Amino acid sequence: MIVDIFIAWIPFLLLISFWFISGMYYNKKIENHKSKVVVDNTRPKSCLTLMRGIEATNYLRNYKIFIDDREYEGIASGETKHIELPPGSHTLLLKIDWCKSKEYQFKITTLENTELTCGASYLGWKCAFMCFIKPSNWLYVKVT
Repeated sequence: MIVDIFIAWIPFLLLISFWFISGMYYNKKIENHKSKVVVDNTRPKSCLTLMRGIEATNYLRNYKIFIDDREYEGIASGETKHIELPPGSHTLLLKIDWCKSKEYQFKITTLENTELTCGASYLGWKCAFMCFIKPSNWLYVKVT
């Protein structure tokens, strides 16, 4: 009887063990990535500088960048992108799968750099279900 109960719990214990070990592995990997990031202080003039933080949510995936409905090269975790744009008003949208950010309006002015930060809006346990409840608010864009 006790052996049958123990055997019934083996798949659950294996799943919990795998989840725990993979969490420890990725936390170590993220901490290692954070320690190796080089801060890019060069800021070209008249462009958009988009910086993405390092967080566990979507760590292995790139965000697609859409500016004025035109797709640009994606941004990886911990990366800084400089995108040259003509002066004027622009709209920025980030996407990953069916989730996205809210449209962010910004201006590019001559001889000034516009700096924005992006990342995942939800961290931790909320990631499990918020991508289905609020997919249009999954990513954020804000002024640095």
